[in-house]
Amino acid sequence: MKKLLSLVLIIYASFTQANSTIILAGGEWPPYVSESLKYLGITPRIITEVFATENITVRYKFSSWARALEMVRKDKADGTFLWSKTSEREKDFFYSKEPIGNISYVFFHLKDNPFAWSSFEDLRGKRIAATIGYHYSDEFNRYEKEDLINVNRVKSDLQLLKMLYKQRVDIIPHDLTVGYYEINKHFPESLKKLFTNHPLPIKKKPAYLLMSKKNNNNKKIIEIFDKAIVKLKQAGKYDQYYFDDLLANKYEK
Repeated sequence: MKKLLSLVLIIYASFTQANSTIILAGGEWPPYVSESLKYLGITPRIITEVFATENITVRYKFSSWARALEMVRKDKADGTFLWSKTSEREKDFFYSKEPIGNISYVFFHLKDNPFAWSSFEDLRGKRIAATIGYHYSDEFNRYEKEDLINVNRVKSDLQLLKMLYKQRVDIIPHDLTVGYYEINKHFPESLKKLFTNHPLPIKKKPAYLLMSKKNNNNKKIIEIFDKAIVKLKQAGKYDQYYFDDLLANKYEK
């Protein structure tokens, strides 16, 4: 039994030494992640610190989000992050059990243009803009695809907010955290107070760390991550990084 235990420890030590550096691919989505932010944003800060407790260094490669997935599929990176679960992705990637964030999409509107909804039927007749390539929810996409709601797709989230301010649209779907971050960053004080959001979420979904299934060692990497992030959460650092430090503008250079 002692020999078996010693062998396991040797294998584990060899594994961690052989995989002391991993490469993760991602895109720009501040304040969650951005090359222009301290710590590269909230999510890389959490991931980097979690792995550091296990003597694993993380390097990041930035690209578009779609390309980030392909980089991992083509072995140009070990993993990627901030992705929800889909049956298609689960074919190619190991998912962490523990989420690294929770994404909440809501409808933003102007305070002087009141908006209420309880079902997608209430969106009929509304002028809506959304970002190209974003999947807000299955129901939202179905209503859009079947032309049951009027949706204008544009290139960026910031463009959505500008269209809303100029009253070219009535409502926009947007991540709650990212939406207010962009409002605070890109609009003057006199305009920030014009925006608000409806409290009913379009969809809430956990976001995960993904590692390529092409490398079986990545399954162990995920297990290491899951154990270490639980400790970070228990220590209160997760909430600090995600909420307190964001509100205190500690990610701005």
